Amino acid sequence: MLGDFRLEFASFLLKSNALQFGVFRLTSGKDSPYYIDLRMLPSFPSYFRLAISAMKDTVTRTVPEFDALASVPTSGLVFCSALAYEMSKPMIYIRKESREHGTGKVIEGYIKPGSKVLIVDDVATTGISVSKAVEAIRANGGVVENAIALVSRMEGAEENLKKLKVKLTAVITIRDIVNELHKAGLIGGNTLDSVLKQMAAVGEHETD
Repeated sequence: MLGDFRLEFASFLLKSNALQFGVFRLTSGKDSPYYIDLRMLPSFPSYFRLAISAMKDTVTRTVPEFDALASVPTSGLVFCSALAYEMSKPMIYIRKESREHGTGKVIEGYIKPGSKVLIVDDVATTGISVSKAVEAIRANGGVVENAIALVSRMEGAEENLKKLKVKLTAVITIRDIVNELHKAGLIGGNTLDSVLKQMAAVGEHETD
């Protein structure tokens, strides 16, 4: 199933312009030869269902047990909500900043003390958002050992989270995506090389 998903999903990203090639400035300030935006995915229900199904299958195969799902702010929220619904699991979400009024909470929802929480992200880069979520959940009595991302850019998230004793699993990586697109003749060798060189330049275990 995963092999079929990779080509179908990669082709969709390219054709919908959710994946674009060129020169882009990322939030971190770094330049990248590609940009991936999964926020438009819910606008295409069949592909959104495909992605959620693949996330569910990946979680079932790789995470032995967990009690609840948690979303990073804010792009992971729609994926986490759908996944929680599909898996009949409780869900919480982490705020970007604590509320300046009321109780000042940074986490919305209920965490049972000692419960195992699986963090959900859409695109993992260096893992900063997930790391902040890990700290917030642990500070509120939750246990975090695993995180899942739909796509990994392979720019250090896995290694950085490992330092927090959290295993990050990606449904698909940018390497998978460009390799599938290249094999299908949808992108040229120069485009493939530019992405692979980007990964080599930053390193798969970047710690910034």
